[in-house]
Amino acid sequence: MSKRNAIVKPVEKEMEAFNQLYKKVLQGHSSDFQSMIDYVNEANGKRIRPLISLLTAKVCGETNQKTVDYAVVLELLHTATLIHDDVVDDTKIRRGRPSANARYDNRVAVLLGDYILSIAIVRAVMSQSLQILGIISNLAQNLAEGELSQLISSDGKIISEERYFDIIRKKTAVLLSSCSEMGALSVGANKQTIENFRLFGEYLGICFQIRDDIFDYFEQGDIGKPTGNDIREGKVTLPLIHALHTAPKEEAAKMLKLIRESNFTINNIQLLINFAKEFKGIEYAETKMKNIRQQALALLDDFPETEAKKALIELVDYVIERRK
Repeated sequence: MSKRNAIVKPVEKEMEAFNQLYKKVLQGHSSDFQSMIDYVNEANGKRIRPLISLLTAKVCGETNQKTVDYAVVLELLHTATLIHDDVVDDTKIRRGRPSANARYDNRVAVLLGDYILSIAIVRAVMSQSLQILGIISNLAQNLAEGELSQLISSDGKIISEERYFDIIRKKTAVLLSSCSEMGALSVGANKQTIENFRLFGEYLGICFQIRDDIFDYFEQGDIGKPTGNDIREGKVTLPLIHALHTAPKEEAAKMLKLIRESNFTINNIQLLINFAKEFKGIEYAETKMKNIRQQALALLDDFPETEAKKALIELVDYVIERRK
């Protein structure tokens, strides 16, 4: 049994119910663009977000239809934001095949993302819960703010660890925190438990993004993104930020000049990658990620030792140890 299958096992039935409902929700739309929705839906990822929701709910109590419904809303929102992000970043490959904007064009991709977002909103309204609508509204705002902040940072080349963490909380961690928060909420967990799981998801999301950013400093292999792609787009992530703050001033100034001038030739990108590695940026990012992992796991200490809890802990390690 693969590690992922072992993680899914405690919520196997719920995951099947999720897959069926998610597929159903994305069917029956206008024939003019159903094929586009099908194309996007065919590129299934690891479904980490619904897994977080389902496992959290199982740790807190008994899963129910609300659990599955909320997981579908969040995955729809995630899909919409991926489409929009690919347009913003001019990404041409998504999960090993042409992205929606590459397959069609930017106009179609933006509108397709908007349409899937509207489906998510309709499904959220169907919950008839102001609390759920509040979480979804806050999530959408934070996701947009995170992307805008990252664009501004890449334009102005703002090099700050504090700024980095603020951006990844909003553009990545907030979605995972909503998954765990809504999972706990779906089974009627108390206020403190819901807050603890919101924080758990945030820590997990930060770990997820740090791992993703570390990938950028290594050969492409099967990671699914080119080496140095973030740097090429002007995104200065944690390994490089650390190196810039710890290297001798003269060396750091040379690298900073390349960044400020957006002088991202192939040779210069390699120089920046080597610089980050030389001054222990990768090790620093990995240490940060492992420390945050411990903070996430500490939030699970008071829960009974169930199969769902074990799977949730394994999911944390899966996110940190993944190779792509």
